[in-house]
Amino acid sequence: MKYGVILPNVGPLAHIDALAGIAQRAEELEYDGVFLSDHVAIPADLRSAYPYRTDGRFPLTWDDRILEPVTTLAYLAAVTQHVRLGCSVLVLPYRHPALNAKMLGTLDVISGGRLIVGAGVGWMAEEFSALDADFNARGAVTDAHIATLRALWSGADDGKSGLMMFPRPVSRPHPPIWTGGASPPALRRAANLGDGWHGIRQSPADVGRVVARITELRTNAGRTMDGFEISLRAGLDITDAPMPGEGRTPLRGSPEQIANDLAAYADAGLTYLALEPRAATPEQLISRLERFTGIRRP
Repeated sequence: MKYGVILPNVGPLAHIDALAGIAQRAEELEYDGVFLSDHVAIPADLRSAYPYRTDGRFPLTWDDRILEPVTTLAYLAAVTQHVRLGCSVLVLPYRHPALNAKMLGTLDVISGGRLIVGAGVGWMAEEFSALDADFNARGAVTDAHIATLRALWSGADDGKSGLMMFPRPVSRPHPPIWTGGASPPALRRAANLGDGWHGIRQSPADVGRVVARITELRTNAGRTMDGFEISLRAGLDITDAPMPGEGRTPLRGSPEQIANDLAAYADAGLTYLALEPRAATPEQLISRLERFTGIRRP
Protein backbone atom coordinates (compact mmCIF):
# COMPACT_ATOMS: atom_id res chain seq x y z
CA MET A 1 0.00 0.00 0.00
CA LYS A 2 1.12 3.55 -0.73
CA TYR A 3 0.68 6.39 1.76
CA GLY A 4 0.05 10.08 1.21
CA VAL A 5 -0.62 13.12 3.37
CA ILE A 6 -3.51 15.58 3.28
CA LEU A 7 -2.02 19.06 3.74
CA PRO A 8 -4.13 21.68 5.58
CA ASN A 9 -4.61 24.26 2.81
CA VAL A 10 -7.99 25.11 4.36
CA GLY A 11 -8.42 26.26 7.94
CA PRO A 12 -6.11 27.89 10.49
CA LEU A 13 -2.94 26.06 9.36
CA ALA A 14 -3.27 27.26 5.75
CA HIS A 15 0.00 29.21 5.56
CA ILE A 16 2.36 28.51 2.69
CA ASP A 17 5.47 28.16 4.84
CA ALA A 18 3.68 25.59 7.00
CA LEU A 19 2.48 23.62 3.98
CA ALA A 20 5.94 23.67 2.42
CA GLY A 21 7.54 22.45 5.63
CA ILE A 22 5.06 19.61 6.00
CA ALA A 23 5.45 18.61 2.34
CA GLN A 24 9.23 18.59 2.60
CA ARG A 25 9.17 16.50 5.77
CA ALA A 26 6.65 14.09 4.22
CA GLU A 27 9.05 13.68 1.30
CA GLU A 28 11.95 13.00 3.68
CA LEU A 29 9.82 10.37 5.44
CA GLU A 30 9.16 8.75 2.04
CA TYR A 31 5.44 9.34 1.89
CA ASP A 32 4.27 8.87 -1.68
CA GLY A 33 2.19 12.01 -2.14
CA VAL A 34 0.78 15.22 -0.68
CA PHE A 35 -2.78 16.31 -1.39
CA LEU A 36 -4.79 19.54 -1.12
CA SER A 37 -8.52 20.17 -0.76
CA ASP A 38 -10.55 22.40 -3.07
CA HIS A 39 -12.75 25.29 -2.01
CA VAL A 40 -12.87 28.81 -3.40
CA ALA A 41 -14.84 30.49 -0.63
CA ILE A 42 -17.23 29.36 2.11
CA PRO A 43 -20.60 31.18 2.00
CA ALA A 44 -21.60 32.96 5.20
CA ASP A 45 -25.12 31.48 4.97
CA LEU A 46 -24.17 27.86 4.34
CA ARG A 47 -27.14 25.50 4.42
CA SER A 48 -25.92 22.56 2.32
CA ALA A 49 -25.34 19.46 4.43
CA TYR A 50 -21.76 18.24 4.51
CA PRO A 51 -21.99 14.61 3.35
CA TYR A 52 -19.03 13.30 5.35
CA ARG A 53 -20.29 14.06 8.87
CA THR A 54 -23.34 12.57 10.50
CA ASP A 55 -24.56 15.98 11.72
CA GLY A 56 -24.09 17.53 8.26
CA ARG A 57 -22.05 20.42 9.65
CA PHE A 58 -19.08 21.62 7.62
CA PRO A 59 -16.04 22.19 9.89
CA LEU A 60 -15.05 25.51 8.23
CA THR A 61 -16.67 28.95 8.21
CA TRP A 62 -16.69 31.91 5.81
CA ASP A 63 -13.68 33.58 7.46
CA ASP A 64 -11.36 30.55 7.49
CA ARG A 65 -8.20 30.63 5.43
CA ILE A 66 -8.24 28.88 2.03
CA LEU A 67 -5.26 28.53 -0.31
CA GLU A 68 -6.36 27.58 -3.83
CA PRO A 69 -5.02 24.08 -4.59
CA VAL A 70 -3.60 24.33 -8.12
CA THR A 71 -1.51 27.45 -7.50
CA THR A 72 -0.43 26.12 -4.10
CA LEU A 73 0.65 22.79 -5.62
CA ALA A 74 2.73 24.72 -8.15
CA TYR A 75 4.61 26.32 -5.25
CA LEU A 76 5.04 22.95 -3.54
CA ALA A 77 6.39 21.50 -6.80
CA ALA A 78 9.23 24.01 -6.60
CA VAL A 79 10.22 23.13 -3.02
CA THR A 80 10.05 19.32 -3.33
CA GLN A 81 11.81 16.83 -5.57
CA HIS A 82 9.92 13.57 -5.98
CA VAL A 83 6.80 13.42 -3.79
CA ARG A 84 3.60 13.21 -5.88
CA LEU A 85 1.26 16.23 -5.89
CA GLY A 86 -2.50 15.74 -5.83
CA CYS A 87 -5.97 17.08 -5.14
CA SER A 88 -8.43 15.47 -2.75
CA VAL A 89 -10.47 16.38 -4.68
CA LEU A 90 -10.61 19.13 -7.33
CA VAL A 91 -14.24 20.08 -7.96
CA LEU A 92 -14.15 20.00 -11.75
CA PRO A 93 -17.38 21.97 -12.46
CA TYR A 94 -15.99 25.02 -10.61
CA ARG A 95 -13.63 25.78 -13.52
CA HIS A 96 -13.77 25.66 -17.31
CA PRO A 97 -12.46 22.31 -18.63
CA ALA A 98 -9.98 23.90 -21.03
CA LEU A 99 -8.64 26.12 -18.25
CA ASN A 100 -8.33 23.09 -15.96
CA ALA A 101 -6.56 21.17 -18.71
CA LYS A 102 -4.02 23.97 -19.18
CA MET A 103 -3.41 24.64 -15.46
CA LEU A 104 -3.14 20.98 -14.50
CA GLY A 105 -1.14 20.08 -17.58
CA THR A 106 1.30 22.89 -16.81
CA LEU A 107 1.56 21.69 -13.20
CA ASP A 108 2.45 18.21 -14.42
CA VAL A 109 5.12 19.66 -16.73
CA ILE A 110 6.78 21.88 -14.15
CA SER A 111 6.71 19.11 -11.51
CA GLY A 112 8.28 16.56 -13.86
CA GLY A 113 5.19 14.35 -14.08
CA ARG A 114 4.22 14.22 -10.42
CA LEU A 115 0.54 15.20 -10.65
CA ILE A 116 -2.41 13.11 -9.42
CA VAL A 117 -5.81 14.58 -10.29
CA GLY A 118 -8.38 13.70 -7.67
CA ALA A 119 -11.64 14.78 -9.34
CA GLY A 120 -15.06 15.31 -7.81
CA VAL A 121 -18.50 16.71 -8.54
CA GLY A 122 -18.80 18.83 -5.38
CA TRP A 123 -21.55 19.11 -2.77
CA MET A 124 -21.86 22.77 -1.69
CA ALA A 125 -24.75 24.30 -3.66
CA GLU A 126 -24.00 27.82 -2.42
CA GLU A 127 -20.44 27.71 -3.73
CA PHE A 128 -21.71 26.54 -7.12
CA SER A 129 -24.11 29.48 -7.20
CA ALA A 130 -21.38 31.96 -6.30
CA LEU A 131 -19.26 30.64 -9.19
CA ASP A 132 -22.14 30.61 -11.72
CA ALA A 133 -21.81 26.83 -11.98
CA ASP A 134 -24.77 24.49 -12.48
CA PHE A 135 -25.21 22.45 -9.30
CA ASN A 136 -27.95 20.20 -10.68
CA ALA A 137 -25.95 19.26 -13.79
CA ARG A 138 -22.67 18.73 -11.96
CA GLY A 139 -22.51 14.97 -12.59
CA ALA A 140 -22.91 15.22 -16.38
CA VAL A 141 -20.61 18.26 -16.46
CA THR A 142 -17.92 16.31 -14.58
CA ASP A 143 -18.13 13.37 -16.99
CA ALA A 144 -17.75 15.67 -20.00
CA HIS A 145 -14.96 17.54 -18.22
CA ILE A 146 -12.94 14.34 -17.76
CA ALA A 147 -13.31 13.51 -21.45
CA THR A 148 -12.01 16.98 -22.35
CA LEU A 149 -9.01 16.62 -20.03
CA ARG A 150 -8.07 13.30 -21.58
CA ALA A 151 -8.42 14.63 -25.14
CA LEU A 152 -6.42 17.82 -24.62
CA TRP A 153 -3.70 16.06 -22.64
CA SER A 154 -3.30 13.46 -25.40
CA GLY A 155 -2.63 16.11 -28.05
CA ALA A 156 -6.09 15.77 -29.64
CA ASP A 157 -8.67 18.52 -29.95
CA ASP A 158 -11.43 19.02 -27.40
CA GLY A 159 -14.12 17.64 -29.72
CA LYS A 160 -16.04 20.93 -29.76
CA SER A 161 -14.04 23.97 -30.75
CA GLY A 162 -11.01 22.27 -32.28
CA LEU A 163 -8.86 23.60 -29.43
CA MET A 164 -5.54 21.79 -28.89
CA MET A 165 -2.90 22.27 -26.18
CA PHE A 166 0.85 21.93 -25.97
CA PRO A 167 3.10 21.03 -24.34
CA ARG A 168 1.53 17.75 -23.37
CA PRO A 169 1.86 16.65 -19.74
CA VAL A 170 4.97 14.69 -18.83
CA SER A 171 2.88 11.85 -17.35
CA ARG A 172 1.95 9.18 -19.88
CA PRO A 173 -0.59 8.71 -21.19
CA HIS A 174 -1.68 11.61 -18.94
CA PRO A 175 -1.82 12.46 -15.21
CA PRO A 176 -3.90 9.80 -13.41
CA ILE A 177 -7.48 10.81 -12.68
CA TRP A 178 -9.00 9.43 -9.46
CA THR A 179 -12.71 10.15 -9.21
CA GLY A 180 -14.40 10.62 -5.86
CA GLY A 181 -17.69 9.58 -4.30
CA ALA A 182 -19.36 6.33 -3.25
CA SER A 183 -22.84 6.72 -4.77
CA PRO A 184 -23.86 4.40 -7.64
CA PRO A 185 -23.25 7.15 -10.26
CA ALA A 186 -19.88 7.96 -8.68
CA LEU A 187 -18.76 4.33 -8.83
CA ARG A 188 -19.84 4.10 -12.47
CA ARG A 189 -17.81 7.24 -13.18
CA ALA A 190 -14.75 5.76 -11.48
CA ALA A 191 -15.05 2.45 -13.31
CA ASN A 192 -15.74 3.92 -16.74
CA LEU A 193 -13.83 7.22 -16.78
CA GLY A 194 -11.23 7.10 -14.02
CA ASP A 195 -7.78 5.67 -13.48
CA GLY A 196 -8.65 5.18 -9.83
CA TRP A 197 -11.25 5.75 -7.13
CA HIS A 198 -10.79 8.18 -4.24
CA GLY A 199 -13.06 7.80 -1.22
CA ILE A 200 -13.27 9.57 2.10
CA ARG A 201 -13.82 8.17 5.59
CA GLN A 202 -14.86 4.70 4.52
CA SER A 203 -14.42 1.61 6.69
CA PRO A 204 -12.56 -1.46 5.42
CA ALA A 205 -15.94 -3.13 4.85
CA ASP A 206 -17.09 -0.10 2.84
CA VAL A 207 -13.91 -0.22 0.75
CA GLY A 208 -14.46 -3.91 0.10
CA ARG A 209 -17.94 -3.21 -1.26
CA VAL A 210 -16.58 -0.41 -3.47
CA VAL A 211 -13.84 -2.66 -4.84
CA ALA A 212 -16.35 -5.41 -5.61
CA ARG A 213 -18.67 -3.03 -7.46
CA ILE A 214 -15.92 -1.29 -9.46
CA THR A 215 -14.42 -4.67 -10.36
CA GLU A 216 -17.83 -5.84 -11.57
CA LEU A 217 -18.39 -2.70 -13.66
CA ARG A 218 -14.94 -2.83 -15.24
CA THR A 219 -15.20 -6.55 -15.94
CA ASN A 220 -18.55 -6.05 -17.65
CA ALA A 221 -16.92 -3.37 -19.82
CA GLY A 222 -13.98 -5.62 -20.72
CA ARG A 223 -11.51 -3.82 -18.44
CA THR A 224 -9.26 -5.24 -15.76
CA MET A 225 -8.25 -3.70 -12.43
CA ASP A 226 -4.57 -3.64 -13.46
CA GLY A 227 -3.15 -0.23 -12.61
CA PHE A 228 -6.46 0.99 -11.18
CA GLU A 229 -5.84 2.72 -7.83
CA ILE A 230 -8.22 2.24 -4.90
CA SER A 231 -7.48 5.22 -2.66
CA LEU A 232 -8.97 6.64 0.50
CA ARG A 233 -8.71 9.87 2.47
CA ALA A 234 -8.98 9.17 6.19
CA GLY A 235 -8.28 10.86 9.52
CA LEU A 236 -5.36 9.68 11.64
CA ASP A 237 -5.29 9.89 15.44
CA ILE A 238 -2.61 7.82 17.20
CA THR A 239 -3.17 7.39 20.94
CA ASP A 240 -0.90 5.92 23.60
CA ALA A 241 -3.61 3.67 25.03
CA PRO A 242 -6.04 1.52 23.02
CA MET A 243 -9.42 3.04 22.29
CA PRO A 244 -12.61 1.11 23.09
CA GLY A 245 -13.42 -1.24 20.24
CA GLU A 246 -17.17 -0.64 20.13
CA GLY A 247 -17.85 1.97 17.46
CA ARG A 248 -14.17 2.94 17.14
CA THR A 249 -13.36 4.88 13.99
CA PRO A 250 -10.66 3.15 11.90
CA LEU A 251 -7.17 4.69 12.17
CA ARG A 252 -7.95 6.18 15.57
CA GLY A 253 -6.36 4.29 18.42
CA SER A 254 -3.12 2.73 19.60
CA PRO A 255 -0.32 1.82 17.19
CA GLU A 256 -1.39 -1.83 17.36
CA GLN A 257 -5.01 -0.95 16.59
CA ILE A 258 -3.97 1.22 13.65
CA ALA A 259 -1.67 -1.53 12.32
CA ASN A 260 -4.64 -3.90 12.42
CA ASP A 261 -6.78 -1.32 10.60
CA LEU A 262 -4.16 -0.97 7.88
CA ALA A 263 -4.10 -4.73 7.41
CA ALA A 264 -7.89 -4.76 7.14
CA TYR A 265 -7.82 -2.00 4.53
CA ALA A 266 -5.18 -3.87 2.53
CA ASP A 267 -7.25 -7.07 2.67
CA ALA A 268 -10.26 -5.06 1.41
CA GLY A 269 -8.30 -3.99 -1.67
CA LEU A 270 -7.11 -0.50 -0.70
CA THR A 271 -3.93 0.42 -2.56
CA TYR A 272 -3.39 4.04 -1.48
CA LEU A 273 -4.17 5.74 1.85
CA ALA A 274 -4.04 9.54 2.15
CA LEU A 275 -3.73 10.36 5.85
CA GLU A 276 -5.20 13.45 7.49
CA PRO A 277 -3.59 13.68 10.95
CA ARG A 278 -5.39 15.53 13.72
CA ALA A 279 -3.13 18.40 14.71
CA ALA A 280 -3.33 21.95 16.06
CA THR A 281 0.06 23.09 14.74
CA PRO A 282 2.33 22.19 11.79
CA GLU A 283 4.87 20.77 14.23
CA GLN A 284 2.25 18.52 15.76
CA LEU A 285 1.14 17.32 12.35
CA ILE A 286 4.72 16.45 11.38
CA SER A 287 5.12 14.61 14.70
CA ARG A 288 2.04 12.51 13.86
CA LEU A 289 3.52 11.65 10.45
CA GLU A 290 6.83 10.68 12.05
CA ARG A 291 5.09 8.45 14.56
CA PHE A 292 3.05 6.76 11.85
CA THR A 293 6.20 5.70 10.02
CA GLY A 294 7.04 3.46 12.99
CA ILE A 295 3.77 1.53 12.76
CA ARG A 296 3.80 -1.85 11.04
CA ARG A 297 2.26 -1.33 7.61
CA PRO A 298 1.18 -3.66 4.79
